[in-house]
Amino acid sequence: MFDRPTLYFRRKEHGAAVYRVASGAHARLDLLQIAVLKQNGEVKPSGKQEPTAEELTEISAWYDARKAEQKTRDAARVDRLIDDMNAMAQWVQANANDKQIAHSSQPILMAVHDLRSTLVRRMAGRGK
Repeated sequence: MFDRPTLYFRRKEHGAAVYRVASGAHARLDLLQIAVLKQNGEVKPSGKQEPTAEELTEISAWYDARKAEQKTRDAARVDRLIDDMNAMAQWVQANANDKQIAHSSQPILMAVHDLRSTLVRRMAGRGK
């Protein structure tokens, strides 16, 4: 069938819940939460469960790979944002009707203003 992992990571916005994968009755997979992995890499044991040294090594490797994946994803997100902004400008210029423009202008302008302000602060070295 497939190789069963020893750990399962339920990704969350600010880290992950870490589960030990075990075989239960009738060859059923059981997930036993052993830790919470915080966004800063800190591992907090869950309840009475303590990750083993091998599991801590696996958790650390997963965390490092996840951080690298997020950097790649962030770069791709910037490219998609630029494409989306260009598509939005084209839609406004060529296809949007007055009602659509009236409905969408304020939130778009606020988001663009927020992004611009943040970029200007960072470029000036104030937002580090």
